[in-house]
Amino acid sequence: MGEAGAEAAEAGQVSPCAPRAALAPPGLAPRSAAQSAAVLLEAARRVAALALVDASLAVPRARPLCDAALGALALRPSSGGPFVYYRPSRRASALLVLCHPSGGPSLCRSLAGLWEECLREAGVEVRRLELGGPEHFGLESTAELQAALTGRSAEGAASDRVRELQAQLEESRFLIFVHPIFWFDVPSQLKGFQESVLSSGFAFRKLPGHWLLNRAAGVVERLPVVRGVMRRYAAYGMLRDKHVFVTRTQGGPSAGMGIFGHQATSLESSLQFCGAHLDAVDTVAEVDDTAEEAMAGRVLPAARRRMQEHCRVMASFAAEAAGCAAK
Repeated sequence: MGEAGAEAAEAGQVSPCAPRAALAPPGLAPRSAAQSAAVLLEAARRVAALALVDASLAVPRARPLCDAALGALALRPSSGGPFVYYRPSRRASALLVLCHPSGGPSLCRSLAGLWEECLREAGVEVRRLELGGPEHFGLESTAELQAALTGRSAEGAASDRVRELQAQLEESRFLIFVHPIFWFDVPSQLKGFQESVLSSGFAFRKLPGHWLLNRAAGVVERLPVVRGVMRRYAAYGMLRDKHVFVTRTQGGPSAGMGIFGHQATSLESSLQFCGAHLDAVDTVAEVDDTAEEAMAGRVLPAARRRMQEHCRVMASFAAEAAGCAAK
């Protein structure tokens, strides 16, 4: 399937959120019919590769057949090196990311502690990462912006800490995030983590662009079932074998996000854009109106039961992975 490791993003690839005027030369010449056909064919080949990778991960016995089909596609990056189809997790372990601006006691910290207990009870190895305090991620220079959006990194643009976190992310099969909702989204520390760590060339590569594909995306947006399926193929997501679990806290009712048109946070959308499976999003809501006794006697035990269910799923995945490795 290809080995994990750094691969430069292909020339001209930018994030779908990037301001095109800043990153693309003005006055691009229109494509000829032959050029358009070549772009559409390349996009189709890459989506086919994604589907083959997904099939091999879902049905391990089909992997030899999928590998042969991937070989027939013969995808090559512009660098001329081997094509990295995805970044396989090295261990069936969990990376638990706690994000809360306060370094002191908090509901999120208690929930993260429950996650650790449940993971260890299920026999799933866990590494804990805390975002908050003086350490802050985010894009703070032109060089960092270019590195995150295009994958072409000038020396020193990505810090040693970012590369360390990317290695931890790549290693772990299960990603668990615990955070509060601030203004309908994740806290700024976690948003900075997304900007710095989920960078182009590491977490995703942009598919070849064409106006016809853009118009097709506008149609897909209006088709609920198709829209959900196509999320996995909106970009060349590199985190395809990872499973994500989110526990988030909210001061008001859980319906508050939807009332204002926020069905998902940027974290949940970003991880799906990068190919990861969003297995569960559990919201501990109405925190501002819940008494301490009810929190301790009802809310936290209910959250623990959900975590135990998730951990059993992870343990099953880990056992299956161990069985496949032994064969």
